[in-house]
Amino acid sequence: MRSVFRDNLDCRRYLANLYELKLRFEVPIYAWCLLPVSASILTGPFRSSDDATEFMQSLSLFQVEPRRMPAPSTASRRWEQRFQLCQVAPGYWPLACMRYMEFLPVRAGECDMPWNYSWSSFRARMGIEPSALLDPYLGYLRMGNDEEDRRECYRLFMGRGVPDGEAATIREALLRASPLKG
Repeated sequence: MRSVFRDNLDCRRYLANLYELKLRFEVPIYAWCLLPVSASILTGPFRSSDDATEFMQSLSLFQVEPRRMPAPSTASRRWEQRFQLCQVAPGYWPLACMRYMEFLPVRAGECDMPWNYSWSSFRARMGIEPSALLDPYLGYLRMGNDEEDRRECYRLFMGRGVPDGEAATIREALLRASPLKG
């Protein structure tokens, strides 16, 4: 699989661009994970499916900066792959997707624990590295009366790991672009 993030600068630029688009499209960002070969983002609803497409296309285009391209085709090829979208119904599934995404670095062998990985939303959610990019999901807010309670509850939720069946359901929904609900 082709690497899409060459270094920390690429990751920082991607998150800055994501923040800019979050503001432009007025869409909340509930979770993210940047791995060397992929980016995963959990957003709130867009006004239209066209907005979701434009958001993702803009994000990809922002990553192709001509002055940094080693060759005319190399950098653009890293971002020419199609993105995958699926709708996530309110309730349990957004929390499951948050956990799935924040565990991706562990599953990919990038780190041993989610809090040891700099390029996912977990550190921001736990208050380790504050980020204006992260918006609280309503299901997360309901996990406790204050931020300390919510963080502890979410730590316990994360501590159970991602059940294999849940991970398979999320991957299948992405591959088929089918909604996660129920």
